[in-house]
Amino acid sequence: MKREKLNAKVAFDIFYEQFKWSIWFLGILAAIHVSVLIYFENSGSVGVEPSIVGFFEFSRYSTAIFMLVCGIMAVYVFMTYHVQQGVTRKDAYIGIAGGTFVLSLFLTLMPLMLNGIEFLLTEYTALPLTFTSFGSTSEWLKEAVFYLLNIFTYYMVGWLIGVGYYRFGWIIGFLFIAAAIVALTMNGYFWGEDDISTVIPWIPTIQPHGSPVISIVGSLVLISVLLAVMRMLTKRMAIKL
Repeated sequence: MKREKLNAKVAFDIFYEQFKWSIWFLGILAAIHVSVLIYFENSGSVGVEPSIVGFFEFSRYSTAIFMLVCGIMAVYVFMTYHVQQGVTRKDAYIGIAGGTFVLSLFLTLMPLMLNGIEFLLTEYTALPLTFTSFGSTSEWLKEAVFYLLNIFTYYMVGWLIGVGYYRFGWIIGFLFIAAAIVALTMNGYFWGEDDISTVIPWIPTIQPHGSPVISIVGSLVLISVLLAVMRMLTKRMAIKL
C-alpha cells in the first residue's frame, strides 16, 4: 500500500474510533445542558428571562478535558496497536496527528450547530430563556478558531503526558506533567486567558479582545513545537507487547 493511502487509512481509523467516543461524550454533555435549561426555565422569576451560555461556550472546557484524556490514551491505544500490526512509528504518528485534527474539527462544528439550534428554538418558540452571544460574525469566527486550536493543543499535551509515562516511567513522567502545565499556560497566554507577565515581567500582556493574529500565530507555533517534540519522542520508542 502506498504511503499516502496508508497514512489516510490510519488517520481515518484513529478518527473513527475517537469519533465513537466523542458521540457518547457529546450526548452526555448535551443531556447535562438540557437539564440546566429545564432548571432555569422552571426556576426563573416572573417576567425575567434567565440569561445562560449556549452549548458552544458551555462545552468549551469539558471538550478540552475530553481531548486531554484522549491524548493521554493515544500512545497506549492507537500507537501501540498500529505498530504491533506492522505500521511504522512514523505512519502511526502521522495518523494520530491527522485523525485528531479531523476530530477537533468535528468537535468544533457540532457545538456550533447545536448552539445554532438552541438559538433558533429560543427565537421562534416561547421558551423564556436568553442565550449570551459573542455578537458579530467575526467574533464568532475568532471563537471557533480558538475552540479548534485549543482542543487540538489539549490533545497534543495529553499525548505528551502519555508518551512520557509510557516511555520513561512514572518518575520521569512527572517532568512531562510539568512540561504540559507550561504548554497549557502558554496556550492560555496566547489567547489572553493567562497573564504570565506577572511572573515574567518582560513578557508583554496579551489582551483577551486584542488582535486574533497574534493569538493564532502563537497557538500554531506552540502546536508545531508539540508535534515536533512528539515526533522525536516516538521515532524510536520501544513498543510494549
